[in-house]
Amino acid sequence: MKRKLLTLTLLLITAVSFSQNQPEGSKYGPFLTNKFFDNWFISAGGGIQWMYGEHDTKASFKNRISPAIDISLGKWITPSIGIRGQFGGFTMKGLSTDPTAKFIEGPSADCAGCFEEKFNFFNLHGDLMWNLSNTIGGYRQDRILEFIPFLGVGYARSYKENVNPVYKEASATVGLLNKIRLSQAVDFNVELKALLVNDRFDGYEVGQGIEELVSATIGFTYNFKKRGFDKYVEPIPCDYSPYTSKISALEQKIADADAKASKLASDLANEKNKKPEVIKSVEYIASPIAIFFPINQSKLTDMDLINLGTFAEAVKKTGKTYKIMGSADKATGSKKINLKLSQDRANSVYNALVNKFGVNASQLQVIAKGDENEPFDKPVLNRVVILE
Repeated sequence: MKRKLLTLTLLLITAVSFSQNQPEGSKYGPFLTNKFFDNWFISAGGGIQWMYGEHDTKASFKNRISPAIDISLGKWITPSIGIRGQFGGFTMKGLSTDPTAKFIEGPSADCAGCFEEKFNFFNLHGDLMWNLSNTIGGYRQDRILEFIPFLGVGYARSYKENVNPVYKEASATVGLLNKIRLSQAVDFNVELKALLVNDRFDGYEVGQGIEELVSATIGFTYNFKKRGFDKYVEPIPCDYSPYTSKISALEQKIADADAKASKLASDLANEKNKKPEVIKSVEYIASPIAIFFPINQSKLTDMDLINLGTFAEAVKKTGKTYKIMGSADKATGSKKINLKLSQDRANSVYNALVNKFGVNASQLQVIAKGDENEPFDKPVLNRVVILE
């Protein structure tokens, strides 16, 4: 019967686990290894328990029920694997046909020739937990219902006040934790488990070998921070090609600059080794000159022609254009007379330079200013032609 019940329970667990709707992209790992203080939890619960001894089934089920408590502290190592330590127990009821059994209370009303037994016990055990829901459906921190089978070993002790001996036995624990998520920090638990100990644990031994104690408790779990697991993300290799190209371009610029600097250094050395060259150049300059005239005169004197001859040679060599600016003094004559007089004086110089000394006419510009341009501060000096 017990085997059929366990088989049916496992089938129900598997069916419900597969029936839970999973969102796309369920996380199957791999996950980052959590730190030592991550994903710890503490649980407490209470419920009922009963014993499957040699004669216990002869009693009614309600007469076999006794209270049970459990307190647990554990840690999830991966989304599917966890460990915990649990303290559980309280009192246990059963039946015995041996009146000398250690924990006898008195005759049983449920069975002729049977005696009721009652004792205290506790079981301190460490469990390996397997989150079946995360294994099958992928890790989801927001999953509402999770099924977690567990298997453990530990130390069990049965005792009764004023009764000797106290039984101390190695124990094995197997069970199923049903976890219902209430919030990120708090879960509601329904836990079913069986404790397997030596046959003498209930105070007498008939050779069955193993005593079985079954409990069902409900309670709450508090999950300490940090909660949950981070999925490992494959790092994306950095693309350094743009930087490599820039570095190569900069290296090429540096190489070009080095080559240019080397060439400049070579050219400089060659220039330093050259013998100095003497460069001769002749530049002809025709300095401005002034030709002065007597009052109301425009005829050139021999002295003026000598000066103009020297000036003409310089003009021909330079190839530049020169101005012939004629003036008259405003202290004498009218503007009309002075303008004509300045024109005649300028023409006299122009004709001498072109016709007598062979200056190219295109190099000369004749300007008559009359008495409007007095370059000097004395009237006698303003009866002049200036060549520049």
